[in-house]
Amino acid sequence: MEYLYLKWIDYKTNKKYLIGALFRDKEKGKYYFKMSRKHVEKAIQEKVISEALLPFYDLDKIYESDEIFAIFKVRLPKIETYSQEEMKELLEDLEMDEYDEFEYLRKTKGMLVTDKYILEEEK
Repeated sequence: MEYLYLKWIDYKTNKKYLIGALFRDKEKGKYYFKMSRKHVEKAIQEKVISEALLPFYDLDKIYESDEIFAIFKVRLPKIETYSQEEMKELLEDLEMDEYDEFEYLRKTKGMLVTDKYILEEEK
């Protein structure tokens, strides 16, 4: 199983807070997400993030889906609008042989200008 950690970056200190983990089981074609109760509660207590900004509400549930979850989908390019040349350029830039949503998130960290979430591998 492959996984990436979803973290929230405090805009004041740039400190990263673990929110949860995105897992992909390639064989089953499933995605899973599990919040990290301990880390989320600490971030909320320190007033770094509010519950309203959390991607899922249940801190104890393991979410499962056949498709990548919405919070991650918005971090992906709309490749259906890409020309063959644009797609080729994207793959070359990211050193990918073929487009893969999970791999794209791994390489770009899923960063957006609209929020402070980031996806990272374990270091």
